[in-house]
Amino acid sequence: MTTQANSQPATTSQPAPPQVWRYPFPVQGGKEITDPQILYRALGRMEDGFFPLGVNGFPHGGVHFGAGSARELDQSQGVRVIANGEIVAFKLDDAYEHINFTQDHRWGMYSTGFVLVRHQMTMPPVPGSTAAQPADETLTFYSIYMHMADWQTYLADGNLVRPGWWPGVDAYRIGNKDRQTGEGGAVGAFVCKAPGGQRVALLPEGSEVIIGEKRGRWGHIKSITSGTMIAANSGGYFGREDGGNVPWLRPDGDEYGTAPLTTEGDWGWINYHDQRALKEPQNVGQVVVPPQPIQVTAGTLLGQLGEYHDYERSTPMPPVPARQLLHLEVFAGEELKPFIERSRARAAQLPADGKTILLIQAGAKLVPKEVDPDLTLGHQLVELTLAPNSPKVGPWILAQPWTSSFGGAIHNPDGSPVWIRRDDQSKLDSPNSLKAWSRFPLQLGSVADPANGTAQAMSHAQLDSLDKNRVAADDRGVQWWRIDFGTADNKAARGWVCGKDHPGTNWESPWAWPGFEFVDATGINLADAFKRNLVVCGNADWKEQSKFEPSVAAVNGNALLQRLEQTVARQPLEYNEKPPQKGKNGEEVVTAKKLQRAMGTSWLASELAHEILRYESEWGGGMARWDAITPLMRNARENWLCELTRIRKLQWWDEVKGKVAGFPANPVVNHIHPVALVGNFYVLGGKITVTMLRKIWSSAFVSDQTLIDLANQINENMSAYKLDSEQRLTHFFAQVRTEVGPKFHLVESLDYACEPLKNTFSYFRHHPAEADLYCRNSQHFADQEKIANRAYNDVNGVTDLGNGSVESGDGWKFRGRGLKQLTGKYNYAQFNSTYPSIWPGENVDFVRNPDLVGQMLYGVRSAVFFWLRGRLNTIADQTTTANADAQVDKITAVVNRSTSSYGERRNHYHEIMNQRVFRGVGE
Repeated sequence: MTTQANSQPATTSQPAPPQVWRYPFPVQGGKEITDPQILYRALGRMEDGFFPLGVNGFPHGGVHFGAGSARELDQSQGVRVIANGEIVAFKLDDAYEHINFTQDHRWGMYSTGFVLVRHQMTMPPVPGSTAAQPADETLTFYSIYMHMADWQTYLADGNLVRPGWWPGVDAYRIGNKDRQTGEGGAVGAFVCKAPGGQRVALLPEGSEVIIGEKRGRWGHIKSITSGTMIAANSGGYFGREDGGNVPWLRPDGDEYGTAPLTTEGDWGWINYHDQRALKEPQNVGQVVVPPQPIQVTAGTLLGQLGEYHDYERSTPMPPVPARQLLHLEVFAGEELKPFIERSRARAAQLPADGKTILLIQAGAKLVPKEVDPDLTLGHQLVELTLAPNSPKVGPWILAQPWTSSFGGAIHNPDGSPVWIRRDDQSKLDSPNSLKAWSRFPLQLGSVADPANGTAQAMSHAQLDSLDKNRVAADDRGVQWWRIDFGTADNKAARGWVCGKDHPGTNWESPWAWPGFEFVDATGINLADAFKRNLVVCGNADWKEQSKFEPSVAAVNGNALLQRLEQTVARQPLEYNEKPPQKGKNGEEVVTAKKLQRAMGTSWLASELAHEILRYESEWGGGMARWDAITPLMRNARENWLCELTRIRKLQWWDEVKGKVAGFPANPVVNHIHPVALVGNFYVLGGKITVTMLRKIWSSAFVSDQTLIDLANQINENMSAYKLDSEQRLTHFFAQVRTEVGPKFHLVESLDYACEPLKNTFSYFRHHPAEADLYCRNSQHFADQEKIANRAYNDVNGVTDLGNGSVESGDGWKFRGRGLKQLTGKYNYAQFNSTYPSIWPGENVDFVRNPDLVGQMLYGVRSAVFFWLRGRLNTIADQTTTANADAQVDKITAVVNRSTSSYGERRNHYHEIMNQRVFRGVGE
């Protein structure tokens, strides 16, 4: 029985947000995966379920996760949805189905439960265009999660985490997805004033609630049945001594009235998808098409893995849990091919900053090793200190040599910085006879054989996830990676590739779908594939080998097998390993075992996963093609008939088509490897791009490189800087846009005309006649150094910036620099004294060398330091549509005390937020 409903795709007048991606599981320990090869290797440890050819010799559109993959992946917490989307159909078995192999009187069990998620992805618009994007620039695709745990499994284990999205549930136990802001915060669930709005409290993990109204993934708390709310930020105020631990009463200790409140009697809203359902959902045992699609975000728990027993796991006794298995599949209809073609054309029009995939062409040569050191440091050196631009990663660091004079009282730099091994960092205090390099040890002029044998596409996220000794950067910030590759003669090799100007390489946009190729396997007859598999696996007798020859030839002649043959033929041999047995015509015989082995070789695994398989889904299409195999089953016929019953019960396609808008009626679809798809578009946490920043700064004033440098600084440190949400970034850049101005001055410009000068600085507003003294020509422009020294001196109470007199020159020396326009000796000293505890190991002094703050690295860090010290993210997090102006004013009062710019900063905030510049960043 199917619970039917009209299920329409979501519509919106707003531009489509960027899709957010997650792999279905993290690694053991819970860390997010950024290198798809971890998953390929885990899939290679499975005994079946390979893409795009299964162990039975049939084309296979999905992949299997189970006991083999669990060695590397944390599958104990269940499977997660791979991208933002909406659940359009699902089935939760009441109890697993049983299969009785009557021929041998053996029993097994299996899950028919599944979750079907509909996703949409919209290619970026034409740069500069404001027109609405046509419908064919949005792709609808689906992910299916088969063989999910049954209801009895959840009942039997009270500690098993249940999904929160199950419909018909109103009672939940709080999970641990959220953490209080601030140091040492408790985990639980944030309570918001409105769905997705201002945070007013946190419910600790293990609390229990009853939910009333639901809006999308947000549920309104009707009552708390166990547990007590606490403040949303660690150390914040919540609750009263008189027992009023409710979100609508002002808490004790909140002297300034800053704690956010709900209206009286309102317990607030939580994201109930992240919590644990405590009741049985509706319509257990049925295929359910919910009346309204259930919106889910990437990483949302869909459920636990269920049981699936093959004949080998069957027993003479009633079955017991023995084999957890998940079949994960991604597919799209016939619109996929034209969408990718349009997407590739669009990619050629997109800005360079969106090119996040490094394509290493066949024939490209890499740098096998570093050049030999060309220096031996002498005994005259007293020490080495890390250079300010020394890279944070890689086997080498950049250090400044120092000598001494006047009996060691004065240290002088001795020439330019040199490169030494990071392992030699302990010798900075005694560098005598240390080997060093006068230039970065990796040079493009050192590329050498062997050449790369086959094209490789590697995302920036994948490259940066390599071991720390395989990632390096030079003094300009150009990155290098030491990668594995295969040579033209099928040998494994390793070499360094440069992220800039490396011959034979280029950066591609994910929208170019690099490496993805369509292959049509619809011409493969299932009975022919079965006959071929019997022959190549040695299970056909001598008569069958001759009789099945036409079927073997027909399948081997298909484009799928020919492509797979080219891939497995390049598998590197182990030491002293004999070459694999060839076919009678010298061809590589393709088997699932060879595909399994290829999954352990990064470049071959990626190649296999980038096939897009056009084939009929095993979850639809009827039984005729399966029935055709029955005559081939010989003495296993009776057990095969039992398998046919199982196959029939697993087919759900016809119960969904016609009930879910846009779902393909024809089960012949295009299957995409889920790991390759996520890996192509995956960006951990969402990233800032130049395209985003261009909406804040015009290209007429600010170069691409400036914005690239700014984006890189924040993207690489998003977690540490805590600039990890749309609201925080919008507030931050609303302030930065005013501080650095439309021309992005990292160092304050004081080149004012005389009249504006009288209105700009408080000193000259009170002494207008003096402004004319600082004009240096008939054009009436001010002398920058003199005006800084006059405007920012602390003598006679002109400012309280810690500067000396006009004559000291402190006003000019400590003028505004960085994103926040750090100003005054006192503020430079504050930044300087705290810096080593936040960024240890760097020998920098911003008081002695304030010009450093005018560099992007330190200019960003100076702004972030004062932003975090002022706890401005807390104000940003409490912003709603109604109080946005007031929150901007609160932040402005901390950043800049000048009341003249409040209106401008509000305008910047609204412009950035209305354009949704940072939508999706940090998710």
